[in-house]
Amino acid sequence: MELNTFCPECENGIFLHEMPKAGLIPCTRCSKGREASGNGELDAKGALVRCGICGCTDLYRQKDFNTKLGLWVVVLIVGLALVFNQYLIPILIGGAIVDLILYFALGDIVICYQCRGIYRGMPVAEKIEGFDLKTHDKYEFKTKKTEEPKELL
Repeated sequence: MELNTFCPECENGIFLHEMPKAGLIPCTRCSKGREASGNGELDAKGALVRCGICGCTDLYRQKDFNTKLGLWVVVLIVGLALVFNQYLIPILIGGAIVDLILYFALGDIVICYQCRGIYRGMPVAEKIEGFDLKTHDKYEFKTKKTEEPKELL
């Protein structure tokens, strides 16, 4: 198991190889770190049920692939297709095949909606679905709802 999170103070990456215990997870850059609830929970198969950092049960899954790299692959395929115009269709089909191979070859990661902790290298529970914008917005704008609106002049 690998857990990736970040320090809220300096946004440095924090990497753990076990479920965090309650208390402070120290940051190597600013030495402040991130608080962990220590309420992490796994089911009988070893799949994540509750986040070890914040204790949240709202989790989603996605493919373990670097999105920036994926964007560059698409740009490369489109660029090749435009440069070698006579091979447009074979290049696009080849790109789609590469994408399909990557889709089935790469595993899934689990991400917490509340603290954005990333869990990899463990089984993913069947009940954990893909990203849901409504659930994301519930956590993203939770603190903003309690603030009073400022008056416009």
